[in-house]
Order: sequence, then structure tokens, then C-alpha cells
Amino acid sequence: MRTTPAALTVTGILAAFALTACDGPAIGAQTDCDQPTALSIIVAAHSNAAPALPAEVACMVRKSIEAGKPISIIREDGEPSVIQAPRVYTIGAASKDNDINNAKITVSRTISGIEAQANGDNPIAALEEASRLTADTPDATIAAIGPGLSDQAPLDLTDVSLATAVPAEVTAKLVAFKAMPALAGRTVHWYGLGEQHGTQPALTGPQRQNYQDIYNSILTTAGAKASFHPGPASGATETRAAGGHSIRPVPRADQPAVHFPTAGGTQTFNNASALGFLPDSTAFRDLAAAQATGEQLKKWLDDNPGGTVTVTGTTASAGTQDSREKLSLARAQAVCALAVTAGADPARLKPIGAGNDFPGFKEDRLPNGALDPGVAEGNRTITLHFDA
Repeated sequence: MRTTPAALTVTGILAAFALTACDGPAIGAQTDCDQPTALSIIVAAHSNAAPALPAEVACMVRKSIEAGKPISIIREDGEPSVIQAPRVYTIGAASKDNDINNAKITVSRTISGIEAQANGDNPIAALEEASRLTADTPDATIAAIGPGLSDQAPLDLTDVSLATAVPAEVTAKLVAFKAMPALAGRTVHWYGLGEQHGTQPALTGPQRQNYQDIYNSILTTAGAKASFHPGPASGATETRAAGGHSIRPVPRADQPAVHFPTAGGTQTFNNASALGFLPDSTAFRDLAAAQATGEQLKKWLDDNPGGTVTVTGTTASAGTQDSREKLSLARAQAVCALAVTAGADPARLKPIGAGNDFPGFKEDRLPNGALDPGVAEGNRTITLHFDA
């Protein structure tokens, strides 16, 4: 059950911990950061998350304490909830640095001690909590610390097709399901998005970038200003205690190997392959891999002197029938051009644009008419039919 936010003001001087560090520079003073009007910290609480505070967040905590601004903490797991409701730490003039350090250490220890209370990871629900906690300060800052690799609906990144899904389509699905957090005016800093930790395997660079693009689309559509920072959090080397709760790691989206048939046959390339394209474009995701595949295609034609290859492009149901056919044909022509550039005879290559009218098409519309981004991405293919 989620905790109802409530204001909590500490009117006394916090001196809960006596630390030798208090004799030196105040914690968080070495890093520069903006002054939040209110600060909400989302902490991923599972075995795939890093527990430490990034230096910039420590700076935000310090400045919030100094300025008497509220700080809240949210546990992010399968059922995110509030750990600390908006809280103001008051400091005394005579012991300013000591009180600031002790208050910051209280926040840091609260964060490092968080354990998962439910299976899974749901960053979208955690952002919803943050939007409620900052309802009275719509220009607040939200610091999200964790990989962001959700394994829960409405954003289940364990569906590997989302590694190349169109970010705007993913966002449109959340809008259609009324699953968007209300973040108008907020600034969201995300630390460690897509990072490897615990049982989470390392993701490919393009895969991580697409997840960042998805979150950027979600956050900006929700009205927030988003910034993403490398991670994991500084100093995080331990595996977070998960309290016996599990998370489904997001699969690594490795590019499939290319194996052309020795004689006739058909091979289909999905949008994560060497013949994958950027959204609504004829530009290849990985031009070097596409060029290498074009050279292999030319070699197959050399090895089969009487052979021909039919290249068929397919699409999802997005857009009009005319635009789908034009895009799929242009992509098929782009693949043919790779082989021709490598030295193949263009007369032995036949490009076809099928749009979304092809035998393997899967219905990619949800019951409410919105596009299902994962299924839609599976419909975006290049099929090579080899006739020896």
C-alpha cells in the first residue's frame, strides 16, 4: 500500500551522528548543482540497483537542507511507495556544517538501507509517486537513481522488441492507457539508466540509447525537463539487498548473425538486425553492419551465377497505406543498393514494398486502437528470397 504524503517539519537541530568528517568540508560541498525548490529522490530497491548517492544528488540534498526545502524519498520496486514524506531539516547557526552533514548522512543512510518490498521494478509508478509528493511545488527536482529497466506493465522492457521500438509509439501507448505521470514543470535527473548491476547483463550501446530515448520521450511528453547521467551511482560496488524479492533482468539485444542459404531459401531480418532502420527512415541503424551484409549478398550472387534475390520491405500499420508502401519499398531499395555498391548486378536484385500487407503480419493495434509498439516493431522487417 502506498503511503499518503504528509508534511513533516523538524524544528530542532539534527545532530544524530558524530562524525570525524564534520571537522572537514561539509558533505556535498565539493560538487556544484542547482538549488531545488523541492527534492524527491527515487531509489531503485532491488538487486540490480546501485545504492550510493551520486555526488550531484548529494549536493542537491545539501542545498535543500541549507535552504530549508523539503526532501522526500521513494522506494522503487514492483510496488513503489514513499519512504520519507516531504521533510524539512532545520539547521542552527552555531553548528551549521555539523547539522548539515548529519542531516545529509541521515538521508544517505535512509537510501542505502532501503530494501525491496515487492517483486519487480516499476519506475513509471515511482515517477507517479514523485509527482504526487511534489504537487505543491511543480518546479521541483526529481532525482532517479537506478537502471530504470522496468519489468512491469505498462513499460515492460523485458520485451526485447522494445530495444528498437519507436520512442514516440511507446509514449503514445502510455498516454492511451492513461499511465503517464503528471510531471509538468519538474526537472528529472536520471543516474545510471541502463547500467549493469547484480543479475542484469550488460546491454548493447544502441539498446541503452533507445531506452534513454524512450524515457526522454515519456518525461518530456509528461511536461518535464529530463537529463540523463552516466552511472552507476558513485561508490556503488555492493549488490543491494533485495529482501528475497526478485526482478526479471532485461535481455541483451545482440544483433542476429547473418547466414545466407547456400542455395535457395528465405531469410527475414528484423529491425534489430544488420538490416534494421532508424524510425521512419531509410537510414540503417548500423551502417557498417549493413554494408558488410551487402557484401555478403553480393558474394552469394557471385557464388550462384544464375541466381536472383527478391528484397521485400515490410512495415507496421502506422501511417497511411501509401506511406507504408513507399517507406517499405525505399528500404528494400536501400538494401539492394548495398549489394550494388559492393559490385552486384542490379538486374539480379528485385526490391518490393509490401507495407503491412504480408503473410507474417501480426495485428499491432490494441483494443483501443493505439499502436502496440512491441508488436509493431516486429512487423518492420526486410525479407530476402534467394532463387538459385
